[in-house]
Order: sequence, then structure tokens, then C-alpha cells
Amino acid sequence: MPADRPRRQPAPGAGWQPAPVPRRWPALGVRARAAGAALIASALAFAVATPLVGHIVRVRLEHAALEQGWAAIADLEARVRAGAGGGEFQNYSYAVLAQDGRWLRSANLEDPRDTDPALGLPTLSPDQYGTDSPHMLGTDLVTVRYPNGRAPHYRLPTAGPRTYRFLRKLTEPVSAARLAQLPPNGPRADPANLPDQQLLLYVLIDPLTGDETAATLTRVLAYDVAPATSLFVALIAWLATGLALRPVESIRRQMDAVRGGAFHERVPVPRARDGIHRLARTTNDTLDRLQHALDEQRRLVADASHELRSPLAALRSSLEVPLAHPAAADWPTVVRGALTDAERLQDLADDLLLLARAERDTDRPGDTADTGAGAGAVDTVDLHDLIAEQLAERQYGGRELAYESELDEAVLTGREMLPARLVRNLLDNAARHAEGRVAVTLAVADGWARLTVEDDGPGIPAADRERVFERFVRLDDARDRHTGGAGLGLALVRTIAHSLGGTATAEPPGRLPGARLVVRLPTANGS
Repeated sequence: MPADRPRRQPAPGAGWQPAPVPRRWPALGVRARAAGAALIASALAFAVATPLVGHIVRVRLEHAALEQGWAAIADLEARVRAGAGGGEFQNYSYAVLAQDGRWLRSANLEDPRDTDPALGLPTLSPDQYGTDSPHMLGTDLVTVRYPNGRAPHYRLPTAGPRTYRFLRKLTEPVSAARLAQLPPNGPRADPANLPDQQLLLYVLIDPLTGDETAATLTRVLAYDVAPATSLFVALIAWLATGLALRPVESIRRQMDAVRGGAFHERVPVPRARDGIHRLARTTNDTLDRLQHALDEQRRLVADASHELRSPLAALRSSLEVPLAHPAAADWPTVVRGALTDAERLQDLADDLLLLARAERDTDRPGDTADTGAGAGAVDTVDLHDLIAEQLAERQYGGRELAYESELDEAVLTGREMLPARLVRNLLDNAARHAEGRVAVTLAVADGWARLTVEDDGPGIPAADRERVFERFVRLDDARDRHTGGAGLGLALVRTIAHSLGGTATAEPPGRLPGARLVVRLPTANGS
């Protein structure tokens, strides 16, 4: 077989298990996974937030620069019309253009037309000047694109083409005397001989502060804050997960003690009502059921050993004595006595087996393997017919007792075996203790069948009405095993009732002065 061919798995069925998944990566604990997830989440958050924060900061600073530009161009217009000196203009990045396009004055801006006539600030045509020009109505926001890495000033970024924003303003006419007071930029821009005219003002919306601040902030977030914060968040997740898992570790230690045999131990339950609290509660409930099952198993073994000892001893003695004196033995009588003891042992074994099976059905109410419910149909039993048949059999055999019955129609889900044994045990118990009358009532209401069996015997003391349903319990007046049974009859009644989804209780006397046993069972389809 080639090495790379997958091994054929057995078909699903008995002993089938899925193929193991190869482990290519080392298994990580919960704390490591939580810390790793926190680290990745923090890194992704910074990866998204860093450019977003940089963009927001740049937009805010550009807005602030725009507001400063509005104030600057208004101040510049007032100073130009007043003929202020050039030293007072160095706070702005501005340019003052004459009507013929000459740069009369500028600061922090360069006229690029000396090197590239296609560049430069846009000018107005002659017909756009005048006091009635639309440009006299306010300040314009214009954009100028500088290609090939060119910029309005050497301090500005020049990495590739970029668009710059300017505020433009057309002033009121300025007299020649005021123009003469403007310090010139150079010999070509001497304003001394200019006539009265309107000037065109440009103020740059400086992007440098926004760019530098956004770049610095992005760099600090990406290379300083993000790694340190992500590691810090991962550390906090590691520590917090460790604190959160402390109750789980306590539960593990307690379960380890339970595994060692300390079934009385219980895991600590955290006060916080979270998933670990529910886990601890469920674990303790499971341990309670486990301890109860173990106690019941030990008690069953002890009681069964005790109950089996007497019939086995009687059977042994009934055989040993005749064997010691075979000539004087009445062998037919010996065999009949041995057969009787064997039948008692068989009945006890059958009762124990049925009790264990009924308890298993109680623990697994959804399992239909033993109830006979198939995949396509569900068996039903007519409880009233079953009771009537058993009452009819008892009318013609055994003790002469008067049986009274009032039976409503009741249909149960399941096979006949368990309900029949329940009814038989109830009737056997009533017949064993009755003086002369037994009353059976079957009533149906609200989806439940209520079976009541009463007798006129000595009854059950109030203190023993719960104890009579325990295994191998016989009241003082029924201690004789030949008349009182093995003490499993009512225990089987309650166990079978629970396995069928019902209850079994002993109630105070009703119609008759003796025992009154009541069994409630759910009917089929709730009818």
C-alpha cells in the first residue's frame, strides 16, 4: 500500500471510532489561547484605528488651518490697503498679485513661472476686475495642483504630485500712494510706479502641520503604542484567564479526590452565577447521584446476600440431613422441599433483576429498548383490562377475599410486562394483609391514571408509609418470609411507577381501614 494512501476506517457500528486528526501544531492551553486572541484582537484594532486616527487628526488640523487662513487673508487685505511694511507679513504664506499678474509681494511662497510658465497661481482676466466683479463678493477657495514633486515652497512636501489649497481675495482699489509704500519683492515687482488698481491676494492653507502631526501620530501608534499595548492586553488576558480558571482548578482537584475514592467530597461552588457556577452545581448533582447509586448498590448487595443466606442455608440443610441418613429419608418430600426453596431463590433473583432493569429505565427515560417502543410505532396497554383480568383470576383461587373494583378506561404507553407486575404486586400486598376485603379503584383525569388499592387489614403506620417502599423492608407483623415475602414487592411498585413516569405513595386509610396505596401514571397521548 502506498505510504500516502489514507488508511481505511471500519464501517460505523460496534467498536467504530472516527479517525484521529493529526496534530500539526502543539496544543495550547486556555490561558495561552485567550492571551493570543487578545493579542491578535488588539493588533487588529490598532491596525484599523491607527490610519483612522491619523486621518481624523489631519482633517481637524486642516480645518484649523482653514480657519486661520480666513483670518489671515482678512488681516492681509487690511494691511495692504494701509501700506504696511513687509516685515509684518511674515506670519502668513501669501502672495500679492497686481492686475497684470506680477507678484508684488509674497512670503513663504515662490513664483514658479521663472522655471515653468505653466505653473503659478491663477490670475483673473481684465474683465473680471472692477467693484461689481463677483470676486468682490467674498473670498474664494481655490486649488492648484503642482505636478512632478513641485510645491509652492521648498518647505512643503514634494513627494509626487499634490494639490494645494489657497484662499483668494480681490481687494478694493488701492491708490498709487499706498502701492508705493509696499516694499518690493525685486526689481521686476517694484510697486512704486503702479497706477491705482485692485490687488489679488492669495493665502496658502498650510498642510505642513497636519501632515507632520498625522505622520508623527501614526508612527507613534504603529511602532510604539500598538506593540506595547497589545502585549499589555495579552498579559492582562493571561492573568484574568488564570483568575477565572481558579474555580475550575479547584473543581479538578476535588474531582481528583473523588476519583481516588472520596465519593463524599463535593466541588466548591463559586458565588458568581456564571457558567463555572452551573458547572460546579451540575458536577455536585452528578456526584450526588453517583454516591446514591453506589450506596444503593452496596445496600442491595448486602441485603441480597442477607436474604439469600437463609433460603440457601435451608436448602443446604434439607439436603445434607437426608444425605447423612439416606435410608431413613423420605426422598419425595426432600425433593419437594428443595424445589420450594429453589423456587423462592428464583423468585428473589427475578425480582432483583426486574428491579435493576426498572431502575435503569428510570435513569434513562428516553431509552425505549426495554419498553418495546419501535422506530415506527409505540406499544400501548389497556390498564383497566389488565386489572380486570388479574382480579378475575384471584376470584377463583387462593384465599376467599371479596374484591371490589371501579375501573375507568386508561391506556398507557409501553409493554404489558411492567404495568402487569406493578398491579400484581399491589394486589399481592393487599391480599397478604387483608382480613376479607380488597377495593381497587382506577380513575382518569387530566392525562393521569390514578390506581388506588385498599384493604381492611392492620394498615401501615404513618411513620412507615415511606419506608415500606424500600428494598427488603418488612413491617413487624410481616417478618415471616413464608407469608411476608422478601420485601421487594412495594419497592418494585415504586421503581416501576417511576420508570413509567409516575409516582407511588402510601396514603391514610380511605374507604377501608387498612393500607391505602396510590399509584399515578401518565396516560397515552395525555388522554
